[in-house]
Amino acid sequence: MKETVLKAYAKINLSLTVTGRREDGYHNIRSLMQGIGLFDVIKITKCPQNGTKYNLPHCLIGGVDVYLCTDADTIPVDMSNLAFKGVAAVLDAYDHPVVDDIIISIDKRLPVSAGIAGGSGNAAVCMLGLNSLLGSPLSLRELMNIGAEVGADVPFSLMMNARRNASELASLRGLEEASTAAWTGGIGDIVEPAEPMNRYVIMANPGIAVSTKAAYEGIDAIMAEPGYKGVTDEYPLFVNDLESYTLRDYPQAAQLKAVMQDELDADIVLMSGSGPTMAAYYRDEGKARQDFCRMKELCSQRPGWRTWFSSTGDSYN
Repeated sequence: MKETVLKAYAKINLSLTVTGRREDGYHNIRSLMQGIGLFDVIKITKCPQNGTKYNLPHCLIGGVDVYLCTDADTIPVDMSNLAFKGVAAVLDAYDHPVVDDIIISIDKRLPVSAGIAGGSGNAAVCMLGLNSLLGSPLSLRELMNIGAEVGADVPFSLMMNARRNASELASLRGLEEASTAAWTGGIGDIVEPAEPMNRYVIMANPGIAVSTKAAYEGIDAIMAEPGYKGVTDEYPLFVNDLESYTLRDYPQAAQLKAVMQDELDADIVLMSGSGPTMAAYYRDEGKARQDFCRMKELCSQRPGWRTWFSSTGDSYN
């Protein structure tokens, strides 16, 4: 039996501009993404097919039984799960037969459908871990190329999580290119490593989910409205086009951002991804930690609200 344990880090968007809708229905974006120190823990195990029969949800992928072990009841246990899709992408690209079963164990600590690429991070880490257990036949860029078919945030999640888990992935070809920050373009498949921006961050979530698909459909309608003006700067910072939809159609998200702006002394408060998670950014650690105490108090007064303290950028853990 062989196994590897990796951390699947979430991401935040320090900027997200929608540059247009493509003919295939997807959207081109320009976004500065960075990893953040919040994560799920994933263990990928290879074990003999004639071993213990597992009373676990599983899918048959490329002739391989892939089992999912998790206490989380908020993630799917079929092929709609991005972790299964990530495994399928690696097995499809692998030139040799795999005779073992695979077990994916997910310790889910991140909120679901929160705009922080929790599912994409799970897919990326499953791809990195399985590739490692198979002897690292695929390079980082090869994984990123096939990851684009799994999900829009997966290529960046692969690059960022490779950097974060570098000590466990030493044999990965192209690891030296990995970065915790990148400008992404296209539908997320264009990933250009960037200099990380160091900040302390208070994350907060109002306890609801926002569909990324619905968010992009909503921004289509908003962009079509007379007088709409998008961002013209190719490299804007601390803007998020999707806020115009999510804050309008999800009052819980709008209330959360308003409270954080009014009650915290942050440098800026910005929604991450399609939301509803909000991020308050700080250069000063002392101010951030003081505000985190206030944010925990505010969350205790509102059912469903959750908050986390973290950091982003290479200088912080």
